[in-house]
Amino acid sequence: MRAHTLDYLKRDGRSPGDVLSRGFWLFGVPRPLLMCRLFGHRPMVDGTNGFRDGDPGSRWVVCDRCGERPDPQGSLDPADWNLGDRYEGPWLLAVPDRYPDRANFLKALKHVKGGYSPGKWPAQNTGTLGGQLVVGGRWPRIGFGLKVGNTGSEHTLAADVHLPWIGSLYLHTERFGRGVVRRLNPVGYQSKVIRFEVSNGSLLWKLWADRDGGWSSKAPWRERVRNGSVGVDPRTILLGPKRYSYTDHGPRVVETVLMPHGDSYEVSLQLQRCSLGRKRGRKTLSWSVDWNAAGGIPTEQPNRGRIFGSGVTVTDASVAAGTWQIEAAVQIAKDMSALREREGWAASAAVAG
Repeated sequence: MRAHTLDYLKRDGRSPGDVLSRGFWLFGVPRPLLMCRLFGHRPMVDGTNGFRDGDPGSRWVVCDRCGERPDPQGSLDPADWNLGDRYEGPWLLAVPDRYPDRANFLKALKHVKGGYSPGKWPAQNTGTLGGQLVVGGRWPRIGFGLKVGNTGSEHTLAADVHLPWIGSLYLHTERFGRGVVRRLNPVGYQSKVIRFEVSNGSLLWKLWADRDGGWSSKAPWRERVRNGSVGVDPRTILLGPKRYSYTDHGPRVVETVLMPHGDSYEVSLQLQRCSLGRKRGRKTLSWSVDWNAAGGIPTEQPNRGRIFGSGVTVTDASVAAGTWQIEAAVQIAKDMSALREREGWAASAAVAG
């Protein structure tokens, strides 16, 4: 066994509120597999039904107890083998352990009609235990989650716990728990999740729901019950949700944006009063400018990526002085220059508008 840790703050940089974010792994941990060690593996046919009409899918061999697969796992003919059949076919007796001999061997087997038989069961069954500890964080969260993966999951089982203003703990297994997956979630490639969490003023829950599936009003009522959310923030319940609203002030005007690379573009500007707040109660007011450029402003060379419009903020002082158009044009140039720098635009490059 060997252990490894990683400081994510050192690798990715520190965000507001972060105190600690460290990942940890323990590799080569023996898997118990007591029943299979005592009585041997129970080979069953597993696979897919195909992703298109007329596609028979694929078939391979897996242990019905522990979820382990032989090496190679086999490539069986779907016309002869159904999902869930007990595998009683032939086995490959000699499979080269080294590449490229092994690769050439399996490639040659592929030419056999119907694929090839499974190989030996792994002599050593090991897995990985890992996780991440986060202390601090900018947004308060409270809740927990459990995940049972699918037959293609890298993380077989996973769990996480969140405490507000304290931090989060994430745990996962790799290969450990394949027998659990085999019992609880053997079909398809969607992991199943049980989760309760309070975050951003809402209570969210998943009750044995697809991990990547969102709530939909068109889903059957059972699915909507198993995967949903409800607002629990008293401010939202009493005063309404917090939203932005924009009101145009005056007509649109045209201004020229001068880029530091030597090119320039005419943009159409609309001054807007921005309001942030709830339906009832106090609101925060600011000024913003909605802009668009007919031909776009290129951000990648040679003229591949273009931004055709967006928004920038301007100060109360510039609006009062009637110079908000100039401030907006300068801010647009700064934003576009930052995008160009991120895309590797040469400082001396110039393009035609």
